[in-house]
Amino acid sequence: MKAWLCGLNDEEHSSVSSILTFVGIEHSTSLTAFSLPDFVVLGQAIQSFELDEMIPVISLSDCLETVEGYNVWFCPLPWRSSSLSSVLKEIKQLHTFPQASGVNLNLHVRHLEALLIRQALVSTQGVVSKAAQNLQIQRTTLIEKMRRYNIDKSEF
Repeated sequence: MKAWLCGLNDEEHSSVSSILTFVGIEHSTSLTAFSLPDFVVLGQAIQSFELDEMIPVISLSDCLETVEGYNVWFCPLPWRSSSLSSVLKEIKQLHTFPQASGVNLNLHVRHLEALLIRQALVSTQGVVSKAAQNLQIQRTTLIEKMRRYNIDKSEF
């Protein structure tokens, strides 16, 4: 399994990272590290969340505003191995259920667009004008898309 760590402070990152490593789950703070993570771990500071894909979410806070349809588990730190293992089992089972027939093309296109923007920013070390040139779009268009997908150039 693979996890994306989003919005964790240093203390949360240290704690969550050591537990995920112990249970054998790959994890990264970079969304582009995986084609699509199996779940997302959100830091306590994150109050609302939306991704293009319906990825299961483990929130370190007590409450979280999400778009309807997300599978969300509220697991404040410190994690107990018994509670975490039950959540991970539920997440694994979600992947074994058959997918609904049909594909939401809009979601997949938005996911691909966000992924390409992140890759362009990584290759240009966060220089927006160079990333826009690589993507063959206007700099202002790229900035709007970065806002739409909550992409911060300081991540790169």
